[in-house]
Amino acid sequence: MIKKKISEMLHGKIKICKFKDIQNKDNKVYKINLKSNKSQGTNLYFLKDVRIVLSGNTCFSVLKGNQLIEELCFQSKNLVRKNISINKVLNNGYITFFPKRINGISFCLLQDISQKFNYWHFLYDSITKLHLLDYLKEISFDRVLIPSMKQKFHGQIFQALNLENKIVDCDGINVIDLEKLIIADHPYWQEDNSWFSDIENLPFWSVKFLRKKFLDISNKKKFKNKIFIDRSDSSSPYNQIHNNSEVKEFLLKKGFEILKFSILNFEDQVSAFKNADVIVGAHGSAFANAAFCKPKIRLVELRQSDHKVSLDNIYEANDLNYKIWLLETNKEGKIFVDIKKLETYL
Repeated sequence: MIKKKISEMLHGKIKICKFKDIQNKDNKVYKINLKSNKSQGTNLYFLKDVRIVLSGNTCFSVLKGNQLIEELCFQSKNLVRKNISINKVLNNGYITFFPKRINGISFCLLQDISQKFNYWHFLYDSITKLHLLDYLKEISFDRVLIPSMKQKFHGQIFQALNLENKIVDCDGINVIDLEKLIIADHPYWQEDNSWFSDIENLPFWSVKFLRKKFLDISNKKKFKNKIFIDRSDSSSPYNQIHNNSEVKEFLLKKGFEILKFSILNFEDQVSAFKNADVIVGAHGSAFANAAFCKPKIRLVELRQSDHKVSLDNIYEANDLNYKIWLLETNKEGKIFVDIKKLETYL
């Protein structure tokens, strides 16, 4: 409560407002109708003289003065996107004496901690939002706000977009004052829904946008046309293969190349999927690269049966011949792959 009282002394009492309450010639919204499998429009907001507050790992807030703009805030708990009633700025306030000031027009790709570390989330939750600017050719931006530069893929992706000179690394920054801000709706995650269920609403346009932007990225390294995604080095306990060595030995004999995507740069990841005719691997972020596959290729995703994350829309947007093989976990929490059955899928 002390923090909230100090916050009110510094900034006044935080109030909730709708975007329509501040809408004028400087603060406006564009409804962009995208051709999508889930045909819904997406909002792109333009604002002047606003503040972003990042509270912990799961709360992102946009304020105009002491007004918290409901549509532009993002707060989640246990992978469920929550309404503004649990917003930390609203409930606890915030304290700042020296906010970072950014002049010019900034495009915001911030959300929560997932984009700092996860390749899949950074591509599909953040980068795909840049597509919306294709519908407003008269709009340009001077800066792009990203959650971090700690992972090598952050910089490599922006280098591929020729935007590396516009990056503002917001890692460790809690309060940002912006002269002008562009911010978009989340591509698929809706309020009060779990990410596990809403990922099924991933729009086809997001897949096609990534394909258009990165498919022709130059890369001298060549990969075999049959690849196995080895994620045994992942820190995640999910979708780990108990008999991983046996699976690799079998696939090597079948002419597969074994790849650990955590050590590949962005260009190599695109190239490996682009060149492949057959892809096998346990579910993980590497399958974000299915956006770069040729149509009709064979893809086998091994997934533990209690891990309810569907990437089907990525595969369907690219017209892949895919198989989701659901496997029970053993007492160690790992999946066992029957080699004879795997052979029937190849």
